[in-house]
Amino acid sequence: MVAGPSSPAPRSVSFVVPAYNEERRLSDSLARLVDFAGSQPYSAEITVVDDGSGDGTAEIARQAAARTLPGNVSLRLLQHERNRGKGAAVRTGALAAGGDVVLYLDADMATPPEETPKLLEALEAGVDVAAGSRIQPGGVDLRASQPALRRIGGRLFGLARRRLLLSDVEDSQCGFKAFRKEAAQAIFARQRLEGWAFDAELLFLARKLGFSVRQVPVAWQHVEGSSFRPGPAVALREVRDLLRIRWLHRRVEGER
Repeated sequence: MVAGPSSPAPRSVSFVVPAYNEERRLSDSLARLVDFAGSQPYSAEITVVDDGSGDGTAEIARQAAARTLPGNVSLRLLQHERNRGKGAAVRTGALAAGGDVVLYLDADMATPPEETPKLLEALEAGVDVAAGSRIQPGGVDLRASQPALRRIGGRLFGLARRRLLLSDVEDSQCGFKAFRKEAAQAIFARQRLEGWAFDAELLFLARKLGFSVRQVPVAWQHVEGSSFRPGPAVALREVRDLLRIRWLHRRVEGER
């Protein structure tokens, strides 16, 4: 959709970090995010959502929140009692966010926080939703660095998604997206999927609600250690979820 009028730079940005059994890398990731956010001209709210982890993820987040932080940065922990899925964790953080902009990024920092200005520039140009894409302007697909099984699964999912929902979106699954506050509240309040397909659901909802969406090429690299395990059962579940999206939101139509 066509972007609206340009917007002023945000006064505050809420970073949402979903985390499930991330004790090995969360400390370094949060340190990097805090360092980046502390150097920015806006206030930064960092929310770690522990999705029912069985390791020390929550304690690491608590320790990070207890440290002396830059004056423009706050850090807090929200927790799910049980593992519900990445979509549920992102929704919890987004709906609790207080910033002018809500941006979620993966705990492994596969797309580093230093890419944030690219999404903010799109929002300032008048876009409501800026969706990071791992496909670069020259056509290079950064997902080529993934293991073969995950790469094949991603291609099959992308094919199904283009046929069923979003034919013009190159990369719906990049875990680096930013929303103006109004768009975030409207979209996440209606989000229903809690698994991997929630990214596609968010973009579908944005379109249905009349929000403008822009795909923004960002840096990305595969990081080992993901808790996501592709396989036939997972593939079937995600295709089922794609099929459910239109039905779940059949009554949503330009409610702005």
